[in-house]
Amino acid sequence: MEIGINALKLFTSHDYRNAGVSHYIRQLSTHLLDVDSANRYTLFTNHLMPTWQERTRNAPHIVSSRFPTARPALRILWEQTVLAWHTTGGKLDVLHCPLNVIPMAAACATVVTVHDLAFLRYPKLFPRLKQRYLKLFTRLSAQRAGAVIAVSASTRADVIAMLSVPPERVSVVYSAADPDFKPCSESERKAFRESKGLTGGYVLYVGTLEPRKNVDVLIRAFGTVVRQERLPHRLVLVGARGWMTQPIGDAILAAGIGDRLLEPGYVAREELPMWYSCADLLVYPSSYEGFGYPLLEAMAAGTPVIASNTSSMPEVAGAAGLLVPPRSEQELACAVTQVLTDRALADSMRERGLTQAARFTWSDSVGVCLQLYEALGSHPP
Repeated sequence: MEIGINALKLFTSHDYRNAGVSHYIRQLSTHLLDVDSANRYTLFTNHLMPTWQERTRNAPHIVSSRFPTARPALRILWEQTVLAWHTTGGKLDVLHCPLNVIPMAAACATVVTVHDLAFLRYPKLFPRLKQRYLKLFTRLSAQRAGAVIAVSASTRADVIAMLSVPPERVSVVYSAADPDFKPCSESERKAFRESKGLTGGYVLYVGTLEPRKNVDVLIRAFGTVVRQERLPHRLVLVGARGWMTQPIGDAILAAGIGDRLLEPGYVAREELPMWYSCADLLVYPSSYEGFGYPLLEAMAAGTPVIASNTSSMPEVAGAAGLLVPPRSEQELACAVTQVLTDRALADSMRERGLTQAARFTWSDSVGVCLQLYEALGSHPP
């Protein structure tokens, strides 16, 4: 079969664009190209990525846009026109679109990945035009696609309930942590902490700083813990500042932890495993996640995790993490205190986390994708 993958959101830059969906597209494509020699793949990429840079057993054909499709408006236009044209005349048997939307005029079988429906659950937290675009085109795409991939059982339930998609057309396909997310040695841990000025240990958060992540709750809870327990730890917020971040600044002032806070911003992908592995604890108090990469990456790196007890996070953390209500400052502070002051508990959580993370593999994920491609390719629209 001729299989296309919409990779317009795939970037290699050392900034926030090379995260999230970009990472998902890279890993999905890399593992498909490593295991599947029976089919041919075409990747439709943005103008910044004219060649395939990963080492894979099989090389894809690259179709790179001539326009600056890194800009959202031009990307959407290209997807709905040029990409749609590439599906005509038998050029493709299946097109996989890894971010919520397919070309409405696609002439081949389509698969769409839905990562989350935050724009429906929290519409006021999105710019109005973006929210309206996602609301309309995600619904139409999920209803028209031959198969819908949900990144978790939680997201699958949302797609069925909120987008009116028949359950038999929605499959759960999990992501996995990369091999370099693993525990580091004590000497590596010491050297990294010293290089960052974190010799007293630290609590880690990874993700964009935006309202539904509840970073303000984490800051206040952390302030309570270090005051009451007299702990030497610092709080590290890894991730770019997003939108509506005033509550975070207010929380820092109210908690009085300015001297305990480190904000490295977006960090290079190559350095991220060390930030996880050298942390005493990852805290992820988000109100809603389609999957929750930071939980999986932290567990794979041997770091205990505390997360919210909502959406997909109990699914990803399993029995390895401590789960609390997303806006409960008091319960979060209690959980953080437990992990930082109980060595036996922390060690147990590390072991359980490694076991839980190992259950998520890309080989399983691409296996499900290939089954969907083959089923759709043998029954074209």
